[in-house]
Amino acid sequence: MPSWISTILLTVTTTLVVGLVVTPRLEARNRRIRLSYEARDEFSRHVLTILSACGRLQNTPISAALTEQRPALAERLNGERQRWIDQLDEATRYLVDNMETFGLGYPTDRVRAIVGEFVINARGVVLSERSVDKQAERLSALAAPVQNIFFTRRWRLTTIVQSFVEFDQAVAALNEDLPDGQVPRVAAPGAGQQPS
Repeated sequence: MPSWISTILLTVTTTLVVGLVVTPRLEARNRRIRLSYEARDEFSRHVLTILSACGRLQNTPISAALTEQRPALAERLNGERQRWIDQLDEATRYLVDNMETFGLGYPTDRVRAIVGEFVINARGVVLSERSVDKQAERLSALAAPVQNIFFTRRWRLTTIVQSFVEFDQAVAALNEDLPDGQVPRVAAPGAGQQPS
């Protein structure tokens, strides 16, 4: 067989193998990677929504004097505060409902555990009977370290390491708001199960 025919056959075979085997796998991989990054972007967007809504709530208290002197303004401010509270509710609801899309894509168990702890505790704070100001304070304390851990540039290592400590402190501080004797007890994994 002449050499030019073998060159043509090799080129056609290579093109077919790449087109039928390699390209579809690369496209599927690209789609998974794109979806992973989109999920992380949504996670970041909702964490920022929590931080900004908490900041607005903390910076716009409505005093009794304002309510007496300018009731119309106080009513409008209450409407805005309620809208920000609704944003907190919506953001934490989204995070709980979609945690698997962004939480399972991180490489270590510790980081995945932080995502889970943040999402569950943030939703718990929103659903709790704490005052709005206390909810905003606790949510800010939870969300700020999460923002640093997941979305700060990797070269800011000291900020990230400090954020791990701050997150653990924020989670520990959640029980301080509860009345004495009402701290929830979580059973250890496997507790209460019969040996098989």
